[in-house]
Amino acid sequence: MLLGSMLFIGIVPAFLYSWLSSDKLSTVAIGQIAKGLSSRTELAAHNLDDILAQRVLSIQKLASSPVFELEADKALVNQNFIGSYLNELTDVDEGFDEIYLIETEQQQTELLASSSNQSLEHITSALSDGGITLHSERVHELVQENSSLLFSTPQLFDDHAYLYIITSIRHEHHHEDTKERFLVIKYQLEELNSQLTFLGERISNSDYIMLIDDQGDPVLKGRHQGQSLVAFSDFKRFYQQTLTQRPAAANELMTYDNQAKETMVATLSPLTYALPGLPQWSLVSITPKHTVTATIEYLHNYFMLALLATAGIVLFLSWMLSRRITVPIAKLSRFAAQFKLGNYTRNENFRGPHEFQVLHDALNQGADKISLDTKRLNQALQKAESADRAKSAFLANLSHEIRTPMNGMLGLSQLLLKTDLNKEQEQHLRTLLDSGKHMMALLNDILDFSKIEQGQLKLDPTHFCFTDLVGSIESTYYSLAKEKGIGFNIHCEFEQSRWFYADKARIRQILFNLISNAIKFTEKGSVDVILRLDDIEGSNQQKLTIVTQDTGIGIPPDRVELIFNPFAQAEASTSRRFGGTGLGLSIVNQLANLMDGGVTVKSEQGQGSTFTVELAVNEGQFTEEEQQEVNFDHSAFANLKVLIVEDNNLNVMIIETFLKHRGFVTSVAENGAEALAMLEDNIYDLILMDNHMPVMDGIEATGRIRALSSIASQTPIFACTADVFAETQQNMMNAGVDCVITKPLDERKLLDALQRFKSKITAMAAHREKLTVTTPAAPISVVPPVEANSLVLEGATPLLDNEQGDDMNSDDFSDFGLDGIESSMTLDPAAFSEVDINALLEVMDHDHDISVQFLHMYSDEHGNDIAKLTEAIDQQDFDNAVLISHSLKGASGSVCAYKVQQAATVVEKQLKQKQIPPVADIEQLKKMLDAACQQIKQQLAYP
Repeated sequence: MLLGSMLFIGIVPAFLYSWLSSDKLSTVAIGQIAKGLSSRTELAAHNLDDILAQRVLSIQKLASSPVFELEADKALVNQNFIGSYLNELTDVDEGFDEIYLIETEQQQTELLASSSNQSLEHITSALSDGGITLHSERVHELVQENSSLLFSTPQLFDDHAYLYIITSIRHEHHHEDTKERFLVIKYQLEELNSQLTFLGERISNSDYIMLIDDQGDPVLKGRHQGQSLVAFSDFKRFYQQTLTQRPAAANELMTYDNQAKETMVATLSPLTYALPGLPQWSLVSITPKHTVTATIEYLHNYFMLALLATAGIVLFLSWMLSRRITVPIAKLSRFAAQFKLGNYTRNENFRGPHEFQVLHDALNQGADKISLDTKRLNQALQKAESADRAKSAFLANLSHEIRTPMNGMLGLSQLLLKTDLNKEQEQHLRTLLDSGKHMMALLNDILDFSKIEQGQLKLDPTHFCFTDLVGSIESTYYSLAKEKGIGFNIHCEFEQSRWFYADKARIRQILFNLISNAIKFTEKGSVDVILRLDDIEGSNQQKLTIVTQDTGIGIPPDRVELIFNPFAQAEASTSRRFGGTGLGLSIVNQLANLMDGGVTVKSEQGQGSTFTVELAVNEGQFTEEEQQEVNFDHSAFANLKVLIVEDNNLNVMIIETFLKHRGFVTSVAENGAEALAMLEDNIYDLILMDNHMPVMDGIEATGRIRALSSIASQTPIFACTADVFAETQQNMMNAGVDCVITKPLDERKLLDALQRFKSKITAMAAHREKLTVTTPAAPISVVPPVEANSLVLEGATPLLDNEQGDDMNSDDFSDFGLDGIESSMTLDPAAFSEVDINALLEVMDHDHDISVQFLHMYSDEHGNDIAKLTEAIDQQDFDNAVLISHSLKGASGSVCAYKVQQAATVVEKQLKQKQIPPVADIEQLKKMLDAACQQIKQQLAYP
């Protein structure tokens, strides 16, 4: 009864309020309806205004047409050109029923052209019926005062309303002409009436809509056009009695009684566009009042009946609920509340309807089942945790056990490839080797994953330079991306030379996994790697952000959350199409968590994916890197031909020394143009390309080599440049080089590059040998002719075989004009402050004699570079100045004169930007160079 009382208390006030406020609600509703009717009428009036305005504008444009200027030509009159033009206008525009061109001079009137066959007398009579005389003052003022238009009063013919519009012809070139010309247009008002008809068809059949003048006389009646209805005459009487003395207010709902004593409601909206010479027109909408209020009265009565019915139903239901439902529900609620507290004890005492008894029994059964399932789940959880630990241990042991025989199999496969095999055996063996490498990669992933799951993977932080990571990424993946025909770009937003203290190997693993996936799943477009560094608030650590963006296949939205799960991929077909176990991203995610970071992904299927990894790293410090011995395969490179494209003699000597000691046969070109000329007659197995050279630089030369139609276009090219700017190195990669080796040249970097591209170099050698055998009539010379200014003097014996290369010593430099320099000297590092002798001896395999020769050559060739540089700057020859500074920088780095190298780098950077370096920078470079050369001459007892 409590529920019934509450509901009854709510219904009775609503009933009383509705009964007492019905009149007020009706008044408010009628007011809102009045606004709606007024808005509808006003909107229709605006529409009519727009039609009239557009029509007047079109008539003004017609009066300004240059066609009517042509009437002065009598030939055109005879041809009735303008008459045809007017006839065409009436055919196109149905609003223009007739158009006449009339000319008046004093009291003479002439019909020049017409769209119909009507006579001048007919036109004059029709205009007179509309209240216009052609020779009246009103028509004369139309020309004298340049008035726009003159309208006649509306007329009816066959229930169609029309009026005449007169406009003067705008003369553009005949101001001296005394004749007056007019266009007389019979304008049908049907397009206005059609708008009224359109509106009338969308309102009630008992409603009327019409256009009236200032006396209340209908001008247009919409769908009732041509009919004399009592409703129109009733409104005219009301209008003349009331509205002629007091204009209607905005949104005013006017009421009046018709002849049948029926109350009518009317809204009136004047047209804002006034036609010259005519009274203002207004749009009127008339509706019987009972049609306006019928819906309101119906809703009010319906609401009252609904309240009464609701009151009765509520009273009955409240009684039933209290007896049959409320009490049992309260008992069941208390029973269910025990589950929330973890109490699953059965409740045997319950009385109520059968349905509630069934629910009570179900709750008892649920309590029993939950108790049993909870016990089983706890047991299963313990078993699952034990099984998971056993699985991880098994995977780790299995990986280790398989790794040993796999390493043996891979090693034997590589040894067998070096033996004499037929083509089929070699193909099978390479397939076996590739499969073994793939299996080793999978085993490594499984081992890492098992370590992470068991919590055995420990981070091994070390001090490292970030340049090493960027370099390994670029050298590894640029060629892979290039082979697939996609772009690969690295954007590092902080100084790459910064040192960090973190687990370098795991950061590299994260980068490699992300980039490998991006390249693997991208068929076209590009892969971009973005690296950022930000401070972490309240911590000494920094946040390293790694972003990989690709334009690959993308990830379906329902799979995005699953890709970080072990052995999961974007879709089931992915592993068949692209391969892989699905462990890569799981390892990345868990490594990021170990490094106090995380991984997020944004992807759109078919558009690509963006992975963002955030890692916490510490600031590091410079440490000497442990030197690792490069296992170099001398036999694989014996007697291979190398073309060195370098304009610096000292750099040529260093590179030749490295290569000849390892069995290469070398040739030299001083610039890119000379290299192209030598490639026309010779085939080389490898090209070492400098960038900054006279005549033609390395980027242009590489591009031209790759564009050749001969086998030379496939020659491996290593870029050897002292330019450390990422943009320049990227440009060389884009031009087609296989890798970039920065100067000063590090023997380990060169040997590593040779080893990495050994297959491509040896394949090129095989092509060369095949061409040499198949074309005996045109043998390929080992060493091309050398010009007088070449590095090797005329008559010098070139190094052709491995034996000579291996026996090369300091005496071989006699060809470079260093015969007078004593050999067998021992350099004392303590005696040199401007040159790092220890680093130089390390590069030269601790050969003191060769190091002495290099120092002498450096002093002789570059001692006068400042004078040359100053002269080039004075002449504004920036290209030559860049070459001089670049050559000095590279040579200084090659002999480990690091102070000179740094000063030359500062000057070169400014010259590349077409800026003249400050005098202080030039003086600093001169000071460093003079000190280095003077020390070399003093310590080496220069003759």
